[in-house]
Amino acid sequence: MKRLIVILALLVIVPWLYGSPALAMSPKVKEQKHKMINEIRIEIEKLGGDPISEDDAKFKKDLKKDKYYKALQEQRDEIIKSKEDEKAKAEADKKAEEEKLKAEEQKKKTEKERADTIQQIKNKIYFLGETPILEFELGSEDKYIAALKKQIEEIEEQKKKEEKEINESIPEWFVKMPQGTDTLMYVRGTAVSDSLQGSIDIAEDAAKRSLVGKIETRLNSKTKETVKQAGMGENIVSKTEINRISAIVVKEVTISGFEVVESKMVKLDNGDYRVFILLKYPVSQAYKAYLDQIKSSDVLKGDIAKLKNTEAFKDLEKAVREFAGS
Repeated sequence: MKRLIVILALLVIVPWLYGSPALAMSPKVKEQKHKMINEIRIEIEKLGGDPISEDDAKFKKDLKKDKYYKALQEQRDEIIKSKEDEKAKAEADKKAEEEKLKAEEQKKKTEKERADTIQQIKNKIYFLGETPILEFELGSEDKYIAALKKQIEEIEEQKKKEEKEINESIPEWFVKMPQGTDTLMYVRGTAVSDSLQGSIDIAEDAAKRSLVGKIETRLNSKTKETVKQAGMGENIVSKTEINRISAIVVKEVTISGFEVVESKMVKLDNGDYRVFILLKYPVSQAYKAYLDQIKSSDVLKGDIAKLKNTEAFKDLEKAVREFAGS
């Protein structure tokens, strides 16, 4: 009997000491605990985790059943922290990438601005008639830009000096040309070159271009007046022929007939030559060529009588006679 009592006592006490569900917690508490465990398992699954089992919790930490909920909480917290760390890292990586792209864009912008600045300075140097220094002679773009700017300053200073020399050496006849007439025309030209002959040729070409412009204006005026007085304003064929003759005469002006009446050479400090030149051209020579071609034109044969009867045509013939007589 005594042994039976001991056995029964052990059956009651031992399960209680080891946390027996039957004796350690009531069904209501057990149901509440089960509900809480399910809720936190669902939380872990929503976070993308795989909830540990009760056996895993006991194996890892030697936990009893009533510690399972705590183990799940710890797992959830670790997952949340891990995700927060991942998010923070992703944001940091994104920010770093944005800053990198921004820095690259700024670098490209700066490089373009420098390249544009360099090209602008080079263009100015070319405009001043000089050649920019080579980039490889300097160590960096900033030094190159500074060197180019210094080169421009030196060129401009030299140009000012040359201009002063030129202004001081400009001849009086270049500033105040002889007065032209209806039968005589004066034009001028000037140029700078590193060779004397080159400066002479360029100055003469400049004067001849000026001469062509003046002769063209003069003949166009005479042509319009002649056509108007002859009543040929509606005759397109005749007008076209007269304009063609005028253009031919103007073109021939640059070939012959002009005379160099004055010239002066100035040697500049940099070794270049500045030449001033004055040309004289008998406009009556152009008038004669103009009248001769009109008279010999087959297209104008039917209108020649009307043309010769105009005051404008007669004035041209008079100018030619006076030139021939002189």
